[in-house]
Amino acid sequence: MTEVIVIGGGPAGLSAALFTSKNDLDTTVFDTDKTWLHKAHLFNYLGIRSMDGDVFLERAREQATKDHGVELRKSEEVTDVKQGDSGFTVVTSDGEYEATYVVLATGANRDLAESLGCEFTDDVVDVDVTMETSVENAYATGAMVRAEEWQAVISAGDGAAAALNILTKEKGEHFHDFDTPADVDQIS
Repeated sequence: MTEVIVIGGGPAGLSAALFTSKNDLDTTVFDTDKTWLHKAHLFNYLGIRSMDGDVFLERAREQATKDHGVELRKSEEVTDVKQGDSGFTVVTSDGEYEATYVVLATGANRDLAESLGCEFTDDVVDVDVTMETSVENAYATGAMVRAEEWQAVISAGDGAAAALNILTKEKGEHFHDFDTPADVDQIS
């Protein structure tokens, strides 16, 4: 059983996956590669002066998978998510996968949140400040929780917030992910 399944491989999903995997939670991302970043050019993403969305995605995927051990399942579409007694079952055309936590990062597509039974207000998924939905241990991020504020940097922050809450639950105390220059040696 995987500890964290992330559905969606854009900024929110990859950010969540990077943080959870980096901090020793077995993490899998299901990515159909339909993110809006393929149509974007980043000029206003903090730390990036100018970068094509495809280049950003390539670097983000590499960072998550090669540097931090995220399992990326490209082109395997999730068709349903069900909550059970011991976590979640994620259904794809290739099979079923179990996880303790699920992070929904499917952009403005809210179908999985609806089928999971998440509460909505005005057509957006209700979340708290940690991005947790009304369904315990299920998180929603990015455009699915916002009516209009769709921005890559906001989505990445949403993914990080979800991951930090998952890590807080797992560690049993408030968790901070703060790197120092000495940490660079660990991934070099």
